[in-house]
Amino acid sequence: MDTIVSGERPTSREETVRIELWVPSGRRAEFTPVIERLDDAVERGLVSEYTVETWDRFVDLSGKLSPRERRARDRLASYARWAAARGDRLTGLGDPGVRGVGRMGPERLTRRTPRAVMAEYENGILEHVTACEECVGAFRGRLRELGSATESERSSERVRIEW
Repeated sequence: MDTIVSGERPTSREETVRIELWVPSGRRAEFTPVIERLDDAVERGLVSEYTVETWDRFVDLSGKLSPRERRARDRLASYARWAAARGDRLTGLGDPGVRGVGRMGPERLTRRTPRAVMAEYENGILEHVTACEECVGAFRGRLRELGSATESERSSERVRIEW
């Protein structure tokens, strides 16, 4: 919960910050603490909006895709390009490989997705990607950094954030 030192609520950032949180299908409840922190970030004006999206453990890189599968594949590629442009690799991203679809389904070219990813867009431009393979601590840390960066941009207004 926030502790307000100055007695005033922070003002909204001038730029719009939108966050996409991608989590495994059927596992949204595991990310409730992160979602609650995102709710708080929206309330405090640090984030304009956020969405929680789901993806499967493997994304199909070939064949006919549903709109949801296509969106997941496109976002995954975008996040991987973002990381590569910075000389890094997206944590948890597997190499493309042939894998059977379903129990008896045909083999297709797929790629393992990270367990979860939080992507930040400022004014519609992808600015930061945080991938989490084993825990949500990376997301909590990034949200804390986002709050700290915003606080340093403000004048002398003092706000202490307790997580």
